[in-house]
Amino acid sequence: MTLKAPTRDETAAEVARLRAENRRLESLVRKNETALRQVEQQLQQAQKMETLGTLVAGVAHEINNPINLIIYNLPLLQKIWADLLPALIRPPAGGAERKYGGFTVDFLKDNLPRLIGDMDLAANRVTKIVADLKNFSRQSNVAEKHPFSINAAVTNALRLAKPTLRRAGIRVATELAPDLPQVEGSLQSLEQVVLNIIVNGVQAIEHAAGEIRIKTTIDRKEGRVRLQVADNGRGVSPAIAARVFLPFVTDKQDRGGTGLGLSVSYGIVKAHGGEIFFETQPGEGTTFTILLPTLLKRHAAKILVVDDDRMVRQVMVEALSLSRCYLVEEAANGIEASIRLGTYRPDLLILDVFMPEMDGLEVCRSIRTEPELAGMNVIITTGYPGHPKLDELADLGFTHVLAKPFNIPELLHTVSTLLGDR
Repeated sequence: MTLKAPTRDETAAEVARLRAENRRLESLVRKNETALRQVEQQLQQAQKMETLGTLVAGVAHEINNPINLIIYNLPLLQKIWADLLPALIRPPAGGAERKYGGFTVDFLKDNLPRLIGDMDLAANRVTKIVADLKNFSRQSNVAEKHPFSINAAVTNALRLAKPTLRRAGIRVATELAPDLPQVEGSLQSLEQVVLNIIVNGVQAIEHAAGEIRIKTTIDRKEGRVRLQVADNGRGVSPAIAARVFLPFVTDKQDRGGTGLGLSVSYGIVKAHGGEIFFETQPGEGTTFTILLPTLLKRHAAKILVVDDDRMVRQVMVEALSLSRCYLVEEAANGIEASIRLGTYRPDLLILDVFMPEMDGLEVCRSIRTEPELAGMNVIITTGYPGHPKLDELADLGFTHVLAKPFNIPELLHTVSTLLGDR
């Protein structure tokens, strides 16, 4: 067999292919080297932050000792002053008014208690700042969950961010809803999330009229609290907007940005069963929204509303969702209800009697054949309170009946009674 030597064109093409492959490999190596350097830098930054946390905790402990001594001694100094004051008020021999530390007795009498009080306030303020720093530097564990208010996380984060906000000349406006239901999780971790977003907002503001607005509300229908942090900065760059929650993604490398803040925040919110997202307008600002499930949602009763009248269903669903954060589902007829009840186990079924295709009586008969549904509460609704079908329903054990048109307070009272105010 004779081997054919490659032609000059074939040789040139192969050389070109090998060179192109070599360039591709070199480019890949450079990218990998760059990525490796970035990872090394981020690891170094993480180590610095860990060391910083250790240092902060140590310094805070050292500051606490002298501050505590001052706090303990100030009340004693106040008592001594109170005992000395009567003796100081008496005029000294010779008639000349004696001065103490360069101040007259009248001046000291009028001002020293206030000066001591100011010292006490300042010392307690330092104590609080030290406590905040120690808490923030402590390694938080999202798995260790405790009930807390999201407003507490906002308040604590703002206290930590106060020096940064003051230096930047940024105004903060808060609108924190009172009596929010508690969430379960790590307060320190949520403080970190809020602080990360606030710091991002500060860094995004490049004008003299900077403002950050923080608002908390309750979404009763979903049983979740909503936290919004908005700034009037330059907005998120379109180049990174789709990847902003990924690690190491930032447009602030030249100002020391690590690209970890929002990535860490995303992980913390998800670990709490929540959602985080944002809206941004270039040159106008960014609003971050966090939704977190509450303990109210965890213990909320499940209700299935079945009625072929869409308007009636809508009124009942809205009333029940907004009153006590019940988790409300709906079905338009008996067939839909039966299908839902195959997998869905509500604590209460609100069921219309007269519906097309499959009425409420047939649904109740099928319920009685399912042992798993035996303990379910049922409220019958009907526009025909004297109809014979109600007697059949009563024979089956369904005796809670609301005659249409019923008012919403009556409905809510009946529901609350059957569910035992869960």
